[in-house]
Amino acid sequence: MKKTILLIAILSGNNFSFAQKQKTIATANGNCAEGKWEIAFEDNFEGNNLDLNKWKNREYSQGSFENEGSSEYYTLDNIKVENGICKIIPKKESQVKKAVNWKADSLILDDGKINTRQYEYTSGWIETKQKFHYGKFEIRCKIPKGKSMWPAFWMYGEKDGINNEIDVFEFWNPTNSFGMYAPKKLSKIHHMTIHYNKKMSGKKYEGADFSQDFHTFTVVWDSTKIEWFIDGKLKRTSTYYQTKRGKNIYCKDIKAGNTYYLNQIFPNEKMAILANLALQSGKNSPNENTFNSVFEIDYIRYYKAIK
Repeated sequence: MKKTILLIAILSGNNFSFAQKQKTIATANGNCAEGKWEIAFEDNFEGNNLDLNKWKNREYSQGSFENEGSSEYYTLDNIKVENGICKIIPKKESQVKKAVNWKADSLILDDGKINTRQYEYTSGWIETKQKFHYGKFEIRCKIPKGKSMWPAFWMYGEKDGINNEIDVFEFWNPTNSFGMYAPKKLSKIHHMTIHYNKKMSGKKYEGADFSQDFHTFTVVWDSTKIEWFIDGKLKRTSTYYQTKRGKNIYCKDIKAGNTYYLNQIFPNEKMAILANLALQSGKNSPNENTFNSVFEIDYIRYYKAIK
């Protein structure tokens, strides 16, 4: 989510994929048996404080960089837990802070700006201390509604400098067919994206106004597929084996000895679970109504498959 410039995602449209295909021969038939799940991690946000044994703030940069398309400083002070709900609260407040707290004040960072800089907004980010591999990732939440709001629920990890990322959802300022801001579509355009090794693949659709009630967003990730669900309804599938033209090959169609093409945008390493609320910058910056809404999370869960 935060490793990708927003402009790239907007220009890419409904579906985008940049990768060359690699051939492989399946060594076994697809195993399509419907597995059972057991909860291996959960937070129902009971009590009055965020559980810091499970969660941490963003580490690589507490403040947003100029090239991220957002303008907030992340702090756990903007996380409030009450009545079984975790609230990520955006605030309009001027702060002079280091973007990266362990680097020198006057160091020039990758975006060309001095490390210590002024932020006009603060918000919140929670990231699991633990990393997870294949399984089912789920959140029940209510999306905030307002110009500039950029809520996300996603998984991220790196190994040997290669990024692995699955965005369960992202919502940002919607636009019409002329590229103009379309406030009537706020909190309705659900983006589902994969990032791997600096490549990306995504899909979006227009649904309900997800700020009006709580909804359950789920991703099932295993060695052959990634599936996105909302309230139990399948919205997108991306498979590891594909045709030469990039079409999905589903488990039931995988036959030992057959040649397939590998999906080059398919994460395979452990990832942390993250939820955050960014605030877009530039022409997408907040207005006077932005801070009337918060990102509300009922629960976050990870299930592992059991046989």
